[in-house]
Amino acid sequence: MKNWQKILLLLLVLSPSFFFLGRAFADNTALVENGALELSGPGSFKVALADVDSLELINALPETAGTGGFSLGLIKKGNFVRKSDQRSIRLVKNNDEAFIYLRAEGEEYYFSLASAAATKEMYQTLKSQRGYGQYTQKKMPLLQN
Repeated sequence: MKNWQKILLLLLVLSPSFFFLGRAFADNTALVENGALELSGPGSFKVALADVDSLELINALPETAGTGGFSLGLIKKGNFVRKSDQRSIRLVKNNDEAFIYLRAEGEEYYFSLASAAATKEMYQTLKSQRGYGQYTQKKMPLLQN
């Protein structure tokens, strides 16, 4: 096999890896609309605000073990098991400084956005929405492109 064929084969084999790594490192966007929080991107989820039992702004994540997620350095996205009680949690970690914890219908979610400021802004938005029958539509300009 000639060198250029080897290089082409190597690129074809590695291309899917680069694609999936690029998607995993992509920032998530958050949208509060029609009474629900929707986090899009890798590790995405949607939660009805009326179903939220607990909402907290925290500065550290629980220790986890991987089960169905992606973890590489700062980035951690997907389903993980919390080591303290072996419960499954959804985790979307984009930064290391601030996290939102919420529990809805027995499921637990921990997430952060592109920056601590964006995460804190989303927390304030969610906090202001809790306890009201009508939710306003608000798209958050959270992430830097």
